[in-house]
Amino acid sequence: MIRILICEDEELISNRLMRFIKEVVAAPVHIDRVYTFREAQTYLENRNTDLLFLDLNLHGRDGYELLRSFVAGSFHTIVVSAYTDRAIEAFEHGVMDFVGKPFKKERIAKALNRYVEGIPPQERNVKRLALKGKKGLGFVAIENIKFIQAAGIYAELHLFDGTKKLYDKPLNQLIKILPEVFFRVHKSYVANMAEVRSVRKIKPNSFELVLSSGETIPLSRNRKKEILELLSRH
Repeated sequence: MIRILICEDEELISNRLMRFIKEVVAAPVHIDRVYTFREAQTYLENRNTDLLFLDLNLHGRDGYELLRSFVAGSFHTIVVSAYTDRAIEAFEHGVMDFVGKPFKKERIAKALNRYVEGIPPQERNVKRLALKGKKGLGFVAIENIKFIQAAGIYAELHLFDGTKKLYDKPLNQLIKILPEVFFRVHKSYVANMAEVRSVRKIKPNSFELVLSSGETIPLSRNRKKEILELLSRH
């Protein structure tokens, strides 16, 4: 079940978006709708959401303000807006897609596919990840991440300075927005391939990756061939 929230202040557009989603998505969905900035804020604070469709002009309130408030949320966002000049800003926040108005059903289908399958690696422009902390939001630059480990409903970021940070999305959701230098090498690990130095055999049919720091992380047997091909090109 995909839990979707539509945040759009024009009811006709909200109706159209809801209809298109129901017509094109293959998985079961539950869709709720809100029409104001405040309604969206309250909903996201109190309800579990997988995917947010967000308008940028909510009765004069900037949708990016909402996005910034919840940028460390566990949900993904698809922006739907006539302000196409703000698309770059959206992708730097790690949104899944930016859909310009007016839109057709085929465009909504493409956006939903990006949520299910992930953004094509060459189009991933996120620069930093937002983290929740006791003192508010913090940020980690993508370039500072060495590898990432699954941690239940979170992803644990291992940084070059030796620290670890918890990111409020599971690994299978985070991998959908990471730049192509990050590669899933194991069901529980994503590696920054620029830091991988070699593949080491531990025992028959068991392998690990050796990083430039000397640390090692597991390598799935079924990923070994692909990883060796990637390393041979660099």
